[in-house]
Amino acid sequence: MIIAYHAIFTTYGTWLPNDPRGSYSKEVYNEQLRLLGEIQYGRQDPQPDWTTKRRFWTESRKCLERPPYFINDRTRAIVGESFARTAERLGEVVHACAVMNDHVHLVVRRGGRRIEYLVGQFKANATCVLRLRWTPWATGSWKVFLDDEEAVQAAVRYVEANPPSAGWGEQRWEWVTDLRTWYDDWDVREKDAHREEVRRLGLGGRG
Repeated sequence: MIIAYHAIFTTYGTWLPNDPRGSYSKEVYNEQLRLLGEIQYGRQDPQPDWTTKRRFWTESRKCLERPPYFINDRTRAIVGESFARTAERLGEVVHACAVMNDHVHLVVRRGGRRIEYLVGQFKANATCVLRLRWTPWATGSWKVFLDDEEAVQAAVRYVEANPPSAGWGEQRWEWVTDLRTWYDDWDVREKDAHREEVRRLGLGGRG
C-alpha cells in the first residue's frame, strides 16, 4: 500500500529531457532539442564533465521559448513559504523538502488527493507569490510511490542530503513535519486497533 510520495519537479529550461546529467523523461518533443542527443534515462553515474554540461546548456537555450529560470537565495525563501501555505491550506503533511536552484524535492504523506494534483497546487501558489509573468516551472513532475517505512526513511534521507551535496548547509523548514511524529501516530493507531479487537472478541479482563 502506498503511504507517501517523493515528488521531484524542475524549473523551466534547467533540466531538459535529454540533459546529459540524466532524466526520467521518455520522449523529447522539441525537434530542435532532440538533435542535441538521446535521452540518458535515470541519473547518470558518473556525471558528465563540466565541458559536456556547459555545451548542452549553451545549445539547448536556443531551443527554449524564454530564458531558463533559476531559484536563488532570495526566491528560495519565498518558494518555501508558499509551499508551507499550500500544505496548510490543503491539510497535507510534508516530511521533507529541498528547494534547489533548478529543482524541488518533496516527500508528502499520502492523504486523499493525487500527487499530481498536489504538485500542481504547490507550483501554482509559488508562481503567484513570485509574481512572475511566466510560470517558473517545467511541465509535469516525477514521482516515486513509497509503500513502506523503510522507503519513506530512505526518501527523506535522500532529500535532506541534496543541499549538503551541492555544497550548502542543511536546509530546514519549520513547516516540515519530523518523520518521528508519524511513527508515534502509527504506534497510537496500532494500540487503538488492538484494544478495539480485544473488546470485540470479549477478551478483556473484568474486575
